[in-house]
Amino acid sequence: MSVMRFLLPCLLVLGSLACTSPRLDQPGQVRHPMVPLDPYFSWLYEYDVSNDETSYKWSALLWTIGHSRENETTSTHVFPLWWSTNDPPYESSTLFFPLYYGRTSADVTTRFFSLLYGYSDSTEERTDWVIPPIFHWRRSKTADVWGSSLLLAYDWQHDYGKTSVTFLSLLGLAHVFKGEFGLPAAGEDVGALGRSSSRRFDLVNVLGIISLFGYDDVGDRRDIRVLTLFSNEMLSPIRSWRGRGEDPFVSEWVFPLYMNKQNENSGWMYLGPIWGTIDDRLEGVHTNWWLLGLLSRRSAPEGVSWSVAGLTVSGPD
Repeated sequence: MSVMRFLLPCLLVLGSLACTSPRLDQPGQVRHPMVPLDPYFSWLYEYDVSNDETSYKWSALLWTIGHSRENETTSTHVFPLWWSTNDPPYESSTLFFPLYYGRTSADVTTRFFSLLYGYSDSTEERTDWVIPPIFHWRRSKTADVWGSSLLLAYDWQHDYGKTSVTFLSLLGLAHVFKGEFGLPAAGEDVGALGRSSSRRFDLVNVLGIISLFGYDDVGDRRDIRVLTLFSNEMLSPIRSWRGRGEDPFVSEWVFPLYMNKQNENSGWMYLGPIWGTIDDRLEGVHTNWWLLGLLSRRSAPEGVSWSVAGLTVSGPD
């Protein structure tokens, strides 16, 4: 779940409180103080105005009350209750804290009513918030894109057939479940095999340091992982990574008791120190061994041989 998605409504409101310096269009608009108060008393009241009187500003009581104008742009505030700016025809905003905030620009309208509900509506999309940042709902008006989230409970995003779902997430730092669905069904070398899409998900992920369980069948291969460390599949003590369809690729293990590595040309497998095999499919050689290789049997085109401690005791040398 994106942290910025939760902070956005707060930033919109806080942004309206930013004081900006006047945009002077000509030297005649430079403001000059008109109330000759000693600097020690300027907090009571001050008034600055330009020579042509098109630019002016006044404030009082430690600048908590004030009004300014620069050509057609005006700003009025009674801090912290009221703040209003108007820059026609581009933008206007009003804050009546904590009951109302509104901002209107050429293509976006934003409204927040108290701290219970707010929305942002543009020509391309609309977003609604309920008790921001607790709940939000976003949907595009021009594309198959939408998203929804409930703080700490779920985050659901959809983008042109691809869907991402997260349940019980701690601001993206940890989650109980995260899944991606609607991913491409076909890989680089293996077709869709009758599927319309593929998927990927993991269970109980904490800071990306450890994942309890992960699964994906995206592309050419299917992968199952248990207790993955640092988001690195190679650091999973239990893993099964296999090709789909007729792809002979295999890379799986239960460390340190079992490992199986296979490809089109060769492969090997072992089951603890008890038994294992080595295959060379190009040469047509198959070897079985027992007890860490103390006893082995080799089958090749020229015949079958047996060895003890690496020494051939039967069959071709």
